[in-house]
Amino acid sequence: MTARLALLLALLATPALAQPPPACLFPRGSDVLEEDCLALLAELATARGRFELRGYAQDQQGPRLDGLLSRRRVEAVAEELRRLGVARDRLTLRTPPAEARDMRFGVDPFRRRVEIARE
Repeated sequence: MTARLALLLALLATPALAQPPPACLFPRGSDVLEEDCLALLAELATARGRFELRGYAQDQQGPRLDGLLSRRRVEAVAEELRRLGVARDRLTLRTPPAEARDMRFGVDPFRRRVEIARE
């Protein structure tokens, strides 16, 4: 299942009032933008306004390494948006603390993401 399809299924299962912002998903330990993410960013780059980018990593390697990985992810997304013509002053980058892993459900790919919220 592609990351885009997984995100679509998650959106369909989420009540309309609580839909999450669009997001780029990443493989474990990676900060490389995949095709689905590049397509999403190309679409969002045409929008006006400001964006808040929130990078996440699943709590796996400890707070320091997870924090570095979530920062690299959010910077990769910001760099691509800037390459697509979005001015730096329209982007706010955040790296909230890593989300704790619930061992009942194993590894959750939605925890390895950068959310792109409109400000």
